[in-house]
Amino acid sequence: MVGRRPVHGVDDTARSMTRAKFVRYAVIPLAAILAFWWGGFFYFKSSSDWQEVQALLAQSPEVKAQVGEVTRISVAPFPFMYRFSGDYAKATLKVTVTGTNGEYRKTIDAERRSGTWVLVP
Repeated sequence: MVGRRPVHGVDDTARSMTRAKFVRYAVIPLAAILAFWWGGFFYFKSSSDWQEVQALLAQSPEVKAQVGEVTRISVAPFPFMYRFSGDYAKATLKVTVTGTNGEYRKTIDAERRSGTWVLVP
């Protein structure tokens, strides 16, 4: 390093190695985890399971008492959990149900047992 002084005792090579390690060990794994999570979220939203959970929510007496006639059901990406295997599936969702009398927001747990979805209290 002729003509240049190291900044705070660290030369450019050491600094670039630190930056490379940060990208390798922090940014890339975080991006992979987020991509995997978003993929699962959009997979669930496009599945028939989401359609069945929406129908279950629209028919729920608790929801009908809060909002009246259901006009829209949406799900937030955080918190979101969806597991499935054969005839069993479980989902934890933060939903917003909009109806003629107002809005209902709640984090719900739903399970599919033997092909039928039920809300878990």
